[in-house]
Parts: sequence; structure tokens; C-alpha cells
Amino acid sequence: MDLQEKRLAIVSVAVVLSFLVLIALVATIGGGLDKHEWSEVTIADIDISAEALDIAEASLNVTTYLDNSGDANSGEIDVLVKAYDADTNLLVTSTKTKVGEIEGRETKSACTHLKLPKEGGYRLQIVVFEDDKGIQRAETMIYGLTRLEPPSVAKISIRDIDFFVEAVEVENAGNREYAVINTTLYVDNLGEDVSGLSALIKARENETRLIADKSWGDLGVLKEGTTSLHYAELKVLNGRDYIFEIQIWQYERVIKESSGMVLLSPFANRTVVLESKEKTVEISPGIKISDFARPPWGYEEEGYEAPRPTPMPAAVPEEPGFEVLPAAFALIIAFVLLLKKRRGGI
Repeated sequence: MDLQEKRLAIVSVAVVLSFLVLIALVATIGGGLDKHEWSEVTIADIDISAEALDIAEASLNVTTYLDNSGDANSGEIDVLVKAYDADTNLLVTSTKTKVGEIEGRETKSACTHLKLPKEGGYRLQIVVFEDDKGIQRAETMIYGLTRLEPPSVAKISIRDIDFFVEAVEVENAGNREYAVINTTLYVDNLGEDVSGLSALIKARENETRLIADKSWGDLGVLKEGTTSLHYAELKVLNGRDYIFEIQIWQYERVIKESSGMVLLSPFANRTVVLESKEKTVEISPGIKISDFARPPWGYEEEGYEAPRPTPMPAAVPEEPGFEVLPAAFALIIAFVLLLKKRRGGI
């Protein structure tokens, strides 16, 4: 065998050995890939529930079930739920929920809450992020939110309204006189115990229809089958007539309304025309508004509270005084006359 043939044989052996080494290396790497752990997060299922918050708005609870079918823990998982108007395809609202890591071979759920108007339908899009990178996406449609019934409305009635002149205040160097009007509401609860009700009382000037003053108040807890008293103080200009409007609110909705009149025009000066003499004169009222200001009955100065009746004073026994003297003198005179009569008989 010459030198050239020896070199060719060496090269052939080297090529064969290199090929065998490459095969062994690929096998080794392939075995390593088979043993390496990866996370596989997918959307397994979606549940949607809804309830009416009030007559116009609904609350959606979107529960997304996430399944990690891999062996390794996932990264940081977030779920973004977006609601699009079904007619216009415009985004109405979106909410993101943080889930965190999902262990290998584990399933987690993410609850996302949305508030939507009860009008029309919506396309919900659910996007799953792992370490801020979108990895999964799903969509679903919802309709018929208008059929959801709102929470039960409190069964109450405004039995009566009382108005008192709480105080009279003079301002602007005596040129302006204001009356503090105490408005007392008698509220009947015809249903079960209820709370979370608010009352709005407005004083509307009768001629201009402008609001002179208003007051909000919490009605507190209304017990079943009871009548409770609640009051507010409104400050209005004297000499005008007012409509006091009452609104009872529940779940951001008016459930009961009432009104009453407060006539303060009789307490203002009036001008009249004397036709016979063709001149105008001013007539002062015969009564003042301060004449109607009642003494305090123990109400609180602020807020809605039931009145606390002032205790009646205890009866005080009468002490003997000048009324006893005539009776004593009469007894003495009778005793003297009796002695004289007996002596005369002897």
C-alpha cells in the first residue's frame, strides 16, 4: 500500500469516527430535550354570571380556568377581560386580574368583575399574559342583560310631613331675614328590616322654581312594621313661598317621592292700590314669623335622628301657705263663740 492509499484510509476512518461522534452528540442532546421541563398554560374553561345592580347597570363575574399541563411552574400570569359593544365593536370597559404563578400540572381560576350598562349585547375577550406576554386568547358573546331583575325595592311610605320654624336669622345689616325650617318625616316601613336608604329634601321657591336649599340624610335602619321620624333643617329667605320636595333613594335610584308647601309670604310687607285715592300704600303683616318659632324639643342640630321627647317635669307637692290662714281664723272664732255660749248658760 503506497502512501497515498494510507492517507485516504486515514481520512475515511476520521470521517466515520466524526459521524459516529455526531450521532452520539445528537442523541445526547435529544435525550436532554426530552427530560427538560416546560410550562403549558391554556384556557380550560370560562364561566360568566351576572346580576343587576340597579335598573340600568349590571355586574358581571367572569371566571377563567387556567390549566398548566407542563411540569414546570409558569411565570407571572395575568388575565385581562375586555367588553366590546356588540353593535359598534367599541371598547366599553376592561379589567385585569392578577393570578401569579401556576405550578406544574395545576389548574387555577381567575375571577374578574365588570360593570356594564344593561343595554344591548357585548363581546367579551379574555387575554392571558405570562410575564407580560400574551399567550392565550378567547372570546364569547353575552346578551339579555335587560332581563335581569334589580334588587328588591324597600317597601316604605311617607305617612306625613311636619314643618316647624326652628329659628329666625337676620343678615345683611337687617335687610335679609331667613327662616330655618325643620322638616320632620314620618316614614312607615311596610316590609322587612332595611338599611342604606337616603333622603334628599329640597326647598324650591314656588315663583321662580329655583332651589333655595337642600339637605341629604341617611335614614339608618328601618325596622319591619315600624314608623320612624327623621328630620332636616333647611334655611330659606322669609317672605316667599316654597315647595319642599322629598325623595327617598335606594341603590342610586329614587323609590319614593312626596312634597309639601311652606307659605312664608304672609310674613312679608305687601303693597296695595287704593282705587278711590289712586295711590299705593304698604301694609305690614299683623304677625311675625318669629311668632311661630317653637321652643326646642330636644332634636339634634345635624343629621337625621328620631326626636327625643323632653321628659315631663315631676309633680311638686304644694306647701302650706296663705290659703291655710282663713281656715285657722275660722276655727279660732268658732272656739271663742262656743266658750262664750257655755259661760252664758252657767
